[in-house]
Amino acid sequence: MESSKLVIFDVDGTLNQTERYAIDAYRKALTEIGKTNYTDAELRARIGAPFEEDILYFLGDQKETLGNQFLDSITKYWIEGIKRKATTYPGVTVMLETLKQKGYQLAICSNAYPQELETILDTLKIGDQFCYIQGLTEEGTKKDSLRVLLKTCKPKWAVMVGDRNYDCEAAEANNIGFIGCLYGYCMPGELNHCKYLTSSAYEIPDLTVRLEQNG
Repeated sequence: MESSKLVIFDVDGTLNQTERYAIDAYRKALTEIGKTNYTDAELRARIGAPFEEDILYFLGDQKETLGNQFLDSITKYWIEGIKRKATTYPGVTVMLETLKQKGYQLAICSNAYPQELETILDTLKIGDQFCYIQGLTEEGTKKDSLRVLLKTCKPKWAVMVGDRNYDCEAAEANNIGFIGCLYGYCMPGELNHCKYLTSSAYEIPDLTVRLEQNG
């Protein structure tokens, strides 16, 4: 893949409408450990965060005693939800095809674990569009996952596309451009500092070309 132009996608909130199953999965798993005081908005705001941050957010000092139980439950409900409800955002399939027609190669860089990514992409029926899929590394950060992907692929040019500041920070740490997806799960103002923003997946190919041309 060396010398390619690479567009790297986050999954949750960028390609996948994760809230269709995530809020229900969070609520069921949390209820099993006696945590019932979270609103849908609070649960929605967790989508896209590394799981270790979720553990700290939901469990705090109880992470050592309840962490494994929560992990087992959320994994069960999450995977069940993916298989039943995972759906791409409007325009995603056309957008991916358009990028490839314009000469870009496509990759995934996600905070999800490999098993989850495989299930998501299989359910969404878009896995064959991507030449490389990078899940969460042992370090547990999007910055490191993106570093590993870029080291493996060695593209001559790359851009990260995502909906959270984790994605933007990863792009900045690895010296590549960033396109922010406002239709995903970013909080109000979370991506205001980013130059290239979109409210529609359909706009991503044109933004990619513009970003490449502007260096």
